Amino acid sequence: MNIQGNKVIASSSADGSGKQTVNGMGSGVIISENGLIVTNLHVVQDVNRIEITLADGSTTTARLINFDPKTDLALIKIEPRRKLPVIKFGTSCDLLRGETVIAIGNPFGYQHTVTTGIISALHRNVPVNGAQEYEDLIQTNADINPGNSGGPLLNIEGDVIGINVAVRVGAQGIGFAIPIDKAMDVIADLVSTSRPDQGQLGIALKDKRTSNNHFVQVYQASSEARQLDIQSGDRILNVEDHQVGCRLDFELAMLRFQPGDEINLFVERDGQTLPRKLRIPSPLNTVQSGKGRNELVNDVWSVLGIRVVELGNSPFTTMEDSYKGGFRITDIRPGSPAAQQRIQTGDVLVGVQGYKTPSFDDLSWVWTNTNISSQNQVELTVTRGTKSYKRVVQTGRVLR
Repeated sequence: MNIQGNKVIASSSADGSGKQTVNGMGSGVIISENGLIVTNLHVVQDVNRIEITLADGSTTTARLINFDPKTDLALIKIEPRRKLPVIKFGTSCDLLRGETVIAIGNPFGYQHTVTTGIISALHRNVPVNGAQEYEDLIQTNADINPGNSGGPLLNIEGDVIGINVAVRVGAQGIGFAIPIDKAMDVIADLVSTSRPDQGQLGIALKDKRTSNNHFVQVYQASSEARQLDIQSGDRILNVEDHQVGCRLDFELAMLRFQPGDEINLFVERDGQTLPRKLRIPSPLNTVQSGKGRNELVNDVWSVLGIRVVELGNSPFTTMEDSYKGGFRITDIRPGSPAAQQRIQTGDVLVGVQGYKTPSFDDLSWVWTNTNISSQNQVELTVTRGTKSYKRVVQTGRVLR
């Protein structure tokens, strides 16, 4: 599938406007029947309207769901009228120099273009600018051009072994792709942190990969999970009727369920298949008056993706309003609702849902009485320098 869009960027201009609109293009990989697509962040970042063309020629629009700036991967979603075909993932753990590969994409707008080549090198680190470097990439001489970004790099079996990400400007036959094993770890994280339960299932999973085998294993189980007899070392086989071959399979399967649902898991332990039940926790919406500050801070981190520290009672004034206090944002979870709205570390949170929040008591009251964690969106008032602005962050069931 192919991606088109345009964005406004800063520039020098004769009329002094300092802005121009540029067209962009790229490709993507469909990972679920209900329209989840993986692409590069630089393809969809700041794009006003993400336009998608599928292989059958139909067109639609997508919305940005989650992203990871470090690896330049993004998760977008369309609303298809039918179930979509899903690409098959391979592994990048056994790639060899000289192996034949196939790139599919949208180079210079020529939709659904296929090129072939070989793997030229592995484990390349490629600096992009002074601020970012792609790490551990596959180098290929399969023709990759602007518009191929976000598309699949396939082996001769048709399995995805990489996500095309960059070319060497001014060179011929030097293109790069993110190894699929690395990409799938990131994609699974993006799906997990976009779910309403924020991944708080009481079990932590990891992929186990070999050249001819791929499965997902529990590597850490909470006390609640252990009470359900789910243990570290268990191999996850199925979520209900959905077969699990990797952690991404597990995360995608979990999208079918809502908080509070009880689901059937099938795990393998010592060669035996064992049925287990797991209840999906409700969102963290139980903040009560008098709840400890650490617990409230954790709730804010889980739901909004920001870590906050109270400023105290020192009043301060912006160009728009005066505030008696607030919360300095010290950390932002990559791909979180706050990150998607370009909230930055150093910003000060001064209001939630239209209420000013100068202290923990105020924030706790708003959190409880407006039932933040069950809302699909939350309005935050944030200051940066002498200006204040509002951002509506999407926190609800965005993947359903």
